[in-house]
Amino acid sequence: MSSAKRDVAELKKRGVNSLILGIELFNRPHERGRPEAVLLFLHHAFEMLLKAIIKDRTGTVHAKGEKYTYSFDKCLEIAQSELRVLSADDRATLSLLDAHRDVAAHYYMVISEELLYLQAQGAVTLFDVLLKDGFGDRLADQIPDRVLPISTRPPTDLQLLFDRELTQIDSLLAPGTRRSALAAARLRSLVAMASAACGKPERTSEAEVRRAVVRRRKGEDWSVILPEVASLRLDTTGKGIPVYLRIKKDAEFAVRIAGEGEPVVGTVVKQEVNIWDKYNLGRDDLAKALGLSGPRTSAIIAELGIQKDKKCFKVLRRKKSEFKGYSKVALDRIREALENGLDVEEVWARQRHKFGTARLPGRRGHETEG
Repeated sequence: MSSAKRDVAELKKRGVNSLILGIELFNRPHERGRPEAVLLFLHHAFEMLLKAIIKDRTGTVHAKGEKYTYSFDKCLEIAQSELRVLSADDRATLSLLDAHRDVAAHYYMVISEELLYLQAQGAVTLFDVLLKDGFGDRLADQIPDRVLPISTRPPTDLQLLFDRELTQIDSLLAPGTRRSALAAARLRSLVAMASAACGKPERTSEAEVRRAVVRRRKGEDWSVILPEVASLRLDTTGKGIPVYLRIKKDAEFAVRIAGEGEPVVGTVVKQEVNIWDKYNLGRDDLAKALGLSGPRTSAIIAELGIQKDKKCFKVLRRKKSEFKGYSKVALDRIREALENGLDVEEVWARQRHKFGTARLPGRRGHETEG
């Protein structure tokens, strides 16, 4: 067996081992260190499995010139955009796990039993899919059929679960209770989910948690403070303990954020947004995230009419400087098009004349169209 094949086999084995440990810790009969340990091992399981798949398909898990292996977020990017083994919902599920693990590893939070179950059961579901798609193996071949997270009250409706969580947080924030620290600890898991749901790669900050508490105490509705969690729903099949469970980002919104220039009526709310934060991606940032050259990314932007959509594109000006900014929505639209079979080379053949380059296919041109 070659060295590369041994690396792949070892990464896969360590991923399976960490998943089994995560399940074992979930089902342990006492609580000491249990939630944190479950999240840490589940996260490690996916990092190892994704690296095994990436190493097997590309031959490396190191960026050129980098000392360390790919970060978890980079693994998600490659697995979705380049290898297409992760769907947008799969990536969202793992981003939620990453957000929870991040808080558990670097600070502290209180995560309810129901939310922990969602992470654990969703992890088993997705790990099995990735193991099968990546290597043709099944989790049932690695562990007994009886080994899975067990909950005495598995949730079936994510929005009802969020409502219960927020009601408990409200009781902790009630005047005279002096339990703000416990409220913040419980709120961190939901703020982390909101951040992951809207695609923010940054860690959940204490400033975000404090702002949410202050806004709630001023009387704002939770659906306005954390509108992103309203996009999440559960997809379950089976009876009793749902063996197949996924978190998806296509629930109907009870409240949504108004688009730029849209009248604020009914359940549509206005949220002040820093446009430099919203349209924070340049053409080259999109190209890097998609694993494409700059010119081909520009060709796809033209093909899909990305710059005609206000949700995707805005020209930003500061003094004499001009920046062509793209939003996360633009990145998601392009990824979705690629997932649905958009052929990059066919698009390039149709659009390349717009960029004034006659270079050979595969070589980077010097066009500056953003």
